[in-house]
Amino acid sequence: MDEQQKSGEELFDKLSQEKKQRKRKRLRTVIIIIAVIAVALVMVVMNLRRSVDAKFAATQKDVQSYTVAPGTIHTLVSGSGVLEQVDEEDVTVPAGVEVDEVIAEAGDAVAKGDLLAKVDMASVVDTLSDTQDQLKTLDKKINSAKSDTASTSVTTSVGGRVKKIYAQVGDNVVSRVTENGALALLSVDGYMAVDIEAEGCVRGDAVTVTLSDGTAVEGTVENAALGSVTVLVTDNGPALDEQVTVADASGKTLGSGKLYIHSPVAVTGYVGTVKSVSCKENANITAGSTLMTLSDTKTSANFDALLRQRQDLEDTLTGLLTIYRDGAVLASQDGLVTSVDYDEDAVTSSTETQILTLYPQKQATVTISIDETDILSLKEGQEAQVTVSSVSDDAFTGSVTSISKTADTSTGVTRYSAEVTLDWQTGMLMGMTADVDVQIQG
Repeated sequence: MDEQQKSGEELFDKLSQEKKQRKRKRLRTVIIIIAVIAVALVMVVMNLRRSVDAKFAATQKDVQSYTVAPGTIHTLVSGSGVLEQVDEEDVTVPAGVEVDEVIAEAGDAVAKGDLLAKVDMASVVDTLSDTQDQLKTLDKKINSAKSDTASTSVTTSVGGRVKKIYAQVGDNVVSRVTENGALALLSVDGYMAVDIEAEGCVRGDAVTVTLSDGTAVEGTVENAALGSVTVLVTDNGPALDEQVTVADASGKTLGSGKLYIHSPVAVTGYVGTVKSVSCKENANITAGSTLMTLSDTKTSANFDALLRQRQDLEDTLTGLLTIYRDGAVLASQDGLVTSVDYDEDAVTSSTETQILTLYPQKQATVTISIDETDILSLKEGQEAQVTVSSVSDDAFTGSVTSISKTADTSTGVTRYSAEVTLDWQTGMLMGMTADVDVQIQG
């Protein structure tokens, strides 16, 4: 029995060793196969790399480089509109000149010097005489206005306490008034006021107002409504814009705020330079007191206005002399009569008379609608190509002359308008459709 057991164990050991040997053999076979595959892959990769390097080297000499410069990329902004006339001339005659007959008709092409209208020459002579008399009268006024000066002192027509002086020696009066609203501020009812938010106050309540330096002064509630309270204190001492605190009779703090003048009066001026300041803040002054003196008070406002009136009369006189010389109203330039506006029933003796409108046919405009995404690309002065297909298939050169800053949203889309101006060309008629292209450099 022992021998059989021993023989079985030997057989089992032998079988186990054979099994281990077969497993090691299979493992060696797998490792060899993997090694062979790895070597093959390495060789393939190396061959592929050499092939790529060879091809790259062969084509490298054909590679070219380019530099991108501004202007090589463009955006086209387009739109369409109709031709409109520009620089129209209103042909008129001065007030007092009677028009006998308008010769030109709407649609007429006229040349410089062509007869436009006949006038009553007696009325021209009378108007010439009246205009000369007006010039003489105006010249006297101009001569007198040369020496016009404003007052050299700043006075007040009411009494009160000076609470703020804005102007200092050397200040320009106009600059100081436009910046601060006044040269100085007066309190005319004796009170400063402060507004606070508080409950439980009624009109007439006595309160204590503590100034910024700790001084306590008596105050009175002027108004109290819906938690908003106005408290009055004397204007003798407290300063404008001073921060104060208000307490009730028991010492409870009700609120705080800045003092303002309860009934202010602004002292102003309109010309000159401050030469001296003769008042001080918190001083009590009477009506008629001089607060400041001024220099450089010569004023040219009236003088300038009279000169403008004279220039208008000179222009009228020149027009009258031209009509008197020509014996009628003649065209001052070549152009197209776009409308005859003379209405005998509307003529007055105090205003010039409109006869007709003359379009010189030198330039035209086209207004186009631009989407909001393109409007910021447009700039005044940019070149535009305008095609009027009714005239020519070739584009005419124009330029952007104005860009609207106001949007049109009536269609539900935000758009802006831009005006393009171009030279008038033979064959163009107002109202013709024009297509516009504006090339934007990127």
